[in-house]
Order: sequence, then structure tokens, then C-alpha cells
Amino acid sequence: MKYIYIFITLILCSAQIAWAQNRTLKGQVTDEKGGIIVGATISLKGTNRGVNTDSEGKFSIAVPSGVATLVVQFVGYVKKEVNIAADGTTAKITLQDDVNVLQEVTIVNVGYGTVSREALTGSVSSLRADQIKDIPINSAEQALAGRLAGVQVTATDGAPGTNVQIRIRGGSSITQDNSPLYIVDGVQVENALRALSPQDIESIDVLKDAASTAIYGARGANGVVLITTKTGKRGKMTASYNGFVGASKILGKLDVLDATDYLKYQYERSRGNVLDSTSFVNNYGPFDTLEVYRDKGRDWQNEVFGKVALQQTHNLSLNGGDEKINYNLSLTTNGQEGVMINSDFDRKLLGFKMELRPNQKFRAGFNVRYTDERINGAGVSSPGLARDNFLKNTLSYRPIDSKNPTDIDFYDAQYLAVSDLRNPVINATAVYRKTFGKRYNLSGYLSYALTPEITARVTVGYDNNNSRTNNFYSEITGQASLYSAMPIASILTGVVNSLNNSNTVTYSKKNIAKHHDIDVLIGQESYQTRNEQFNAETRYFPLGISPEKALSNMNLGNPPAGQAQPRPTTNNVMARTFSFFGRVNYGLDKKYLLTLTARADGSSKFMDGQRWGFFPSGALAWRISDEKFAQAIKPVVSDAKLRLSYGSTGNNRINDFSYLPLYSSNTYYGLNEQLVPGVVPTQLANPNVKWETTVSRNLGLDLSFFKNRVQFTTDIYYNSTKDLLLQNPIPQTSGYTQQTQNIAATSNRGIEFQLSGLIVQTKDFSYSASYNMSFNSNRVEKLNDGITSKGYASGWDSNTGNDYLVEVGKPLGQMYGYRSDGYYKVSDFNFNATTGVYTLKPDVASFFGVTRSTIQPGTMKLLDLGGSIKNPDGSPAIHTDEDRTVIGNAAPKFIGGLNQQFSYKNWDMSIFVNFSVGNDIYNANKIELTNSRLRGVNLLESVNGRFTTIDQNGKSIYNNPAKLEEYNANATTWRPYENSNLFTDWAVEDGSFLRINNITLGYTLPTDLAKKIKLSSLRFYATVNNLATITGYSGFDPEVNTRTNGGLTPGVDYSAYPRSRTILLGINLTF
Repeated sequence: MKYIYIFITLILCSAQIAWAQNRTLKGQVTDEKGGIIVGATISLKGTNRGVNTDSEGKFSIAVPSGVATLVVQFVGYVKKEVNIAADGTTAKITLQDDVNVLQEVTIVNVGYGTVSREALTGSVSSLRADQIKDIPINSAEQALAGRLAGVQVTATDGAPGTNVQIRIRGGSSITQDNSPLYIVDGVQVENALRALSPQDIESIDVLKDAASTAIYGARGANGVVLITTKTGKRGKMTASYNGFVGASKILGKLDVLDATDYLKYQYERSRGNVLDSTSFVNNYGPFDTLEVYRDKGRDWQNEVFGKVALQQTHNLSLNGGDEKINYNLSLTTNGQEGVMINSDFDRKLLGFKMELRPNQKFRAGFNVRYTDERINGAGVSSPGLARDNFLKNTLSYRPIDSKNPTDIDFYDAQYLAVSDLRNPVINATAVYRKTFGKRYNLSGYLSYALTPEITARVTVGYDNNNSRTNNFYSEITGQASLYSAMPIASILTGVVNSLNNSNTVTYSKKNIAKHHDIDVLIGQESYQTRNEQFNAETRYFPLGISPEKALSNMNLGNPPAGQAQPRPTTNNVMARTFSFFGRVNYGLDKKYLLTLTARADGSSKFMDGQRWGFFPSGALAWRISDEKFAQAIKPVVSDAKLRLSYGSTGNNRINDFSYLPLYSSNTYYGLNEQLVPGVVPTQLANPNVKWETTVSRNLGLDLSFFKNRVQFTTDIYYNSTKDLLLQNPIPQTSGYTQQTQNIAATSNRGIEFQLSGLIVQTKDFSYSASYNMSFNSNRVEKLNDGITSKGYASGWDSNTGNDYLVEVGKPLGQMYGYRSDGYYKVSDFNFNATTGVYTLKPDVASFFGVTRSTIQPGTMKLLDLGGSIKNPDGSPAIHTDEDRTVIGNAAPKFIGGLNQQFSYKNWDMSIFVNFSVGNDIYNANKIELTNSRLRGVNLLESVNGRFTTIDQNGKSIYNNPAKLEEYNANATTWRPYENSNLFTDWAVEDGSFLRINNITLGYTLPTDLAKKIKLSSLRFYATVNNLATITGYSGFDPEVNTRTNGGLTPGVDYSAYPRSRTILLGINLTF
């Protein structure tokens, strides 16, 4: 590392040496109203020498002796050439507004090259650095949320360093990866946004239709995210510091029973059992004394998630260069505590980017990026039994003080056995997890202009991603209870190496015969990735051992007689892709545009004969505004372009070795009275596995109004995907029950809108806004042969079974369960006063094949949808096979966002909101927290409105039907269910929300004051992230996605880390 710093220092120093010239010209650039223009480019005509104006609009440039000509330009103004006299040393330059220039940045990255926004034929959404500069956050992924049409960003939960899911125009695959492809400065980098600091990003371009993504062929079916990092600017070296500190607090808590209401329910639950009733009175006293506990409870949510979590981020960058070399060095450190105890996140990032232009023909550049990341904490949902689930323990644990604050038992020793719960504070320390990540990314390119029209370019990238996860489960955890209640430790390491090389030749010729423009690209690319994993687990550590000691001495585990330690597992997989591609852009009179793209990919993920896929596309665009008939509306419609595209892309983000038979060594055979390791087959080979292919159709319209102050873009698309991989049932005579086959198909249809503009602009005040909204409809077109629907389990609880349904003709994400019909009334029963037994009337449906629960007055009631399945006595029955139905859909009807930016003199303000409408949430927490199958657990406060079997004095009214019915006339919910969890539409809630995501208020110090303290600029700001969320959802947060089962079961809210509101104070300064 020492040598790297020395090398960078030498480069930075050498970049300054070449500036000595014959004379120095100083000046200032302003607009027609006298306003300063910051960032204008001043270049010496005929050379590559240039500088940018500073925060006062001033510049200083070295010019040769004699007469010189400066070229001055800035977006939104007419380019101007200024002649400088032989003895001139100062210049005052005024630029005129350019009424024909688009207000947005007009250069768009389209992969292996760029085009102007005017010449773009595909569907591309873009985000620039100035649009996210007011978002002081640590996640570049979350900076995308709600800002781009057709891009859906969902964080798993609110934990520090949490995973973020990005979907472009819905998901095309059913069982495989739907993540987009990430390209950073021309090189593929998996999960790239996680390894980049938001402060280092110059632009993000998202390719959405096949005309744009087909250039990436087999990797483009799920969209492509092109990221360009900041590069050096010509001029003297500038040093910038951006930093902020802040504090986070949980937004809200779930309302659970307080101590008195909890005890009143436990009192009611204990009636009918003499032992339980006596034990309750001995521990807490009679019913009429329970009010004394009202103010003696403990708020476990506050103790586990209630702390004020601090965070800080510091970014230092050095930027500069001249006509031959430019550079950008960035150092970032992020430190963030979680609101949950024992959770935090720490990350260090280094980025260095340099570009060389020794002459007009040759260009070169290289990037160096390093990331060091550490995540502390196991989150809120941990593998193992329910007692390891931190959120469940926090919400369900008894809300009363124990005799000893460190005691993990109840007043009686039976509490643990009946509730399966532990003290949540102690339980949060019982599971230890630390995740470490180190990532090195190197890339570079060489470009040479063979002729003025032909350029050859070679790009190489290498990525090395190392991870390590240390886990420890103490003796009190559910995981340890599976192995003699002795501690367990495991170490999982992974190394992913990738090597990317692309070679291109570009031919570009403009104004051929004054009518024709043509750009031709041909290229070849190879991509190789190797994934190595090692997992070692040791059980049966000595009781009381610390996590650090166990993880440092994995040999200390000593299994009891008859037990054995698990064997380490390894994985080493290499995948290669080799490709050829080409693209032609043609323009006639700059009005009629054509793009043709083709790519052929060969992948090692497929068998010979299936390895190559061919993915073509074409696009047409018509610049209507340049036609003669459109000139009359120019004052209103400044620019208009119609786009049409069609093409195909592939998806090779599938499991490795799908075409080969697979075996597992995780088994033993009995041989000669000894356990001998062996292997078992796990997958039947299918040599015919091939690409998943998406065909995309897109119709788009781009409009600009009022001298280009307002821009509007809309796209209508229809994507169909075929040959999707799915497990298909096969005859068991083969020795297997299913085989992976290309048999399924899906489609996505939608429409997107993007509206942005500079609404008000005066000398002192400006107001700009950007709004987007996207509609997407997903549908399953085909499943297995002869099968129209298939169930999948979210897995949050094994008793709910297949709680999602994938069905032909319907969207992915359908929730599948029972419809609630309130609760059984007293009038639904005949009562035998002699036996004290309630018996359902013959015409009232009962449970059959659903649960073993005894049906009583107040029991949750399900709707009988089928009617054909009867009980043995002929009475109606609720049955699993015919009374479950689709009860929700996780896909939103539409999503979007609104970003507004204001400035008044030295003040600036931004407000960003995003929204989602029409999606349902599977509130699994709600089911679990109203279930009393285990005794002694706490429940949601809504249970206070339950059907009850005792009166206000604690007297049982169960055997008095008239009084029982009268007393519960206004009950709002059923008695807590005392059997396995059932998924009903009662737990499906509308997840629509409007989130005030970010508000920032900033003040920039006047230039003359900043100059007095030797600064170019100084800005202070205050930010509130996640200020408020308007929603009807009753859970912690409506933006949640915790149990996806490979994307098949979205929208489940179970044990998600609660989100928090963050207040930040920051500073931006430039030397």
C-alpha cells in the first residue's frame, strides 16, 4: 500500500509540472444578466489545453505569446470564440442563452460508446451527479429509489448495509436471477453499486429496451446499468471535502399488550386448567389486583431497537489535470451504527481514476478501486429455532420485569419450555455474526485513432471480491439446542474473481454528402468468473466459551459419544463467456435515425450444441420537430422524436452445471458397523438446457416544450420471455422426481412517464423538478406441460405451506390462502348445558383437513368457498384443497417519484418523495403476534378487542351462552388462535405508500467570505432522510421484502429490521 501512495503522489506532482507557459490570462465569465457562470469550459483553440471557471466565474489559463483564440462554452449557452491580443492579460466574457439547447445533459452512455440524447433511438433513463448531490447517504443503490422510470428499488429492511433489490421493468425469469447487469467505466462489475461511494458517481444510465441492451446480448435481459465515475477536470488541482454526521432513531413501534393487558389475557387463557390457574394467582395475584402492573412493564422494543444510532461519512477528493492528463482521487469512510443493539456498519473506499491524452490520436486511462467493509450483527432473523429470531423475541417476550434483570427464565422455570422465548437483550448477544469484505477492482483502456474516422479500443478489467462471515451460537440459542445445547461456530469464506476484456473498432463519419451520419461498431469480448467457497462448522464447544475464542480455535469442539463433527464443504466453479457484437447507427438529415445491433454469445454454462445464442435488435427514430410542417409549433414544442424498437436479449444468470448430473457428499453410509462418507445424486442431467430469451418491443416519444425548458418522455413496452428454466415433474422410474427444463414463459407490459423541467429561473431564484411514474403488468404465460398452476412456500413458517401461487395467465407474486369470515358467533352453536359443550350447527362450516383446533365461540372463522367437500357427517367443511384462493398480489400497480430543487441567492433546498401504489404486503408478523399456540407469549394490542370468555371482573361467562353473546357483541376480532399459523386475507394489507424520502436545506457562503478563509467554496446543509411515510400499512414499514424464495414469494414482512429516521448535518468545501 505504501508504494501505491508514493506512485499516486508522483503522478499528481508530475501533472502540475507542464503548466509553465509564456503568459497567464485571467478573466471572468458571466451571462447576459451579469450572473456568474460556474464550471464554464475555456480552451485554447487548436489545442487540448483548457480550464474551468471557479465558484466566482473566474479562470486563469496559460496562453502562448502572440494573438490567441479562446473557445468558451457551457451547457445552456451559445459557444463563443474570443480573440486575445498579443499583449492581453485579462478578459471579460459574456455568454448568451442558447434557446435550442436541451436543459438536460445530452450525452448518454449506451454501452461501448456514447450518443447525444437527440440521436438516441432506444429507451434509456439517466441520473446525473447534480441530481443526487443533495442526498447524503452511504448507499448508491438507494439513491436510485423513485428517481428513474421503470426502475424499482427495494431494500430488504432497514439494517445497516442491507441488501437492495433492483428490478428494471419487472422480472422476466421465474426461478433464476433477475438482477440487472452492471457496467462501471466500460467493465462488468457484479453488484457494482454496493462497491461505489455515491460521491464518486458522475452519471448512471439505465438501458431498458432491447435496442439498448442487445449490445450486451446474453447478459442484457434484465436491463443494464451503466455507471460512469467522476474524472479529472482540466485546471489547477482542487481538493474537496464532503462530510456529514447524524443520528438515527426508529420511526415507530408495533403496539403490543402492556403488562396489565398481557396478564389479563394470560389469566383468561389459564381458565379451565386448575394447575395453570393456581400457578398464575401464585405468581401475579388475583385478577382484581392486576392493574398494579400497568406502569411496571418493560418496553423491549425500546431496549433492543430504541437507541440513537450515530453515523458519519467523510469523503476527500483531489481533482485536476491539463490537456494531456487528468486525474481524480477519492477517499471515503462510512461509519453507521444500527438502531438495534450490537449492530453497525463500517466501510472504507479508495478510488483513483486517470486519463492520458499525449496527442490527438492516443488515449489511455485506468481505474483503481478498493473497498474494505465490515458488518456487525446477525440482523433480526437468524437461522435456527424461533428463540433465535430477534424480532420475535423482542415483540413476544413477556412485558414485565423479572426478579433479576439478567435472568433468562420466567418467574417459574417452565416459561422457557412453554414459550420458546428468551430475554431479548440477552438473546441479541447470544448470536454473534461479523461479515468482512475486501474488494479490489482494476480496469484500464487504450484507444488509438487509426484515422480521423476509425478508432480502436482495448478495455481490460479485473475484480477480486473476498468475503468472510464468522458465526457463533451460544448454548442458549435454538441452533445450539439441536446439538446437545452446546455452542456452535462456523466460518464461511468466499472469493469471486472476474476478468473482463473487450476489443472494439469504431468507424464514425458525419455529414456525408451533407445528409448522412454513420457510426459502425464491431467488437469482441470475453468474460470469465471463478467462485470459490469454503465453509467450516464446529459444534459442541465448551459451555461459556466466547465467540472470539471459539472462532480462533475451531478444534476445541468435542462431540459427545455417538456424534460427529460436520465435514467442511468447498465449492469451486468457473464460468466463461465469449462474444462477438456489432452496432450500426445511421442518420439521414439528422431526422431519420436507424440503429441495428447484433451479438453472439457462447457460454460454458451450457452443453456443446446449446452454448451459442444470437441476439439481434433494431430501432427507428423520427425527429418530427425537424420537419417543415412542425416549424409552426416550435415556440411551444421545441423538440419531438418518435422511437420504435424490437429485439431480443438473453439471460445466462442461471445455476452452474444445470446440464450435468450433480451429487452431494453430505451423507454417510453404514459399512462394517462404521459411518463411511458417501455421495448421493441430487440432479438429473439435461444436456438440452439453453438460454432464457427475452423479446422486447418498445414505442417511445420524447418531447421538449417552451424553448426546451420542459422535457417529457414516455415509453410503452411489451417484453415476452420464453424458455424459462423450471423444475418439471418426470416419471419416477428415472430415479428422480423432477428435472430442470426450459419450459416456462412470462411477459411484462407497461408504460412509463418522465417529466422534468426548469420551471422558474431568475437572477436570484430557480426552481426545477423531475417527476416519473411507471406502470408494469407481469403475467405467467406458460408453466410445465399440462400444468396451469404451481404453489411455492415463502418459508417464514412451515405450517403455512405453499402460500404463493404461480398461475398461467396471472402475475407473479400472487398470495395464496384462506378468506377470513370473522369469528364463530354463539349463535353458530348448540349448547349442552349438562356437558358444557358447544357443538356447531349442521349448516355451519367447520375445519376439515386444515387444523386440529377445537372450534368454539370466538374461534377464527374461514369462508367456505368450495362447498363440495363435506365432513364425514355431511356438514359443510373448510378444506385445504378447495377453500384456498388468491388473496393478494405483491406487484404494485404503479411506482414513481418527485424530486424538486430550489435555490434563492445563497440558499438551496431539495425535496424528494417516492411512492408505490397497489401492492399488497403479506404481514406475517401480524399472524405470529396474534397466535397463542405457545403459552406466555405477548401479542399485538389489537387483541384487546378480542372475543373474551371472562367478564370485566375476571369471572368466566363461557357456560352462559346468552351472557357470552351479549358481552361480546362489540368484539372486533377473534380469540387468539391456539394452533398452527393460518394464512388468511386478514394478514394481507395494502402496501401503498408515499414517502418523504429526503429534505435538504443548504447555505453556500458568499464567495468573498470563502476567499478570505482560503476556500473556493463552502456550503453547510442539514438533511432529514426518511422524514415520514403516509401509508395504511400496520407494520413497521411498507417497503419490505424479506422472504423471496428466489423471487417467487415477494412482499413478505417477517422479522424485518425496522427502518429509522435520520437527521444529518454536513459540509461541502473546496480548496
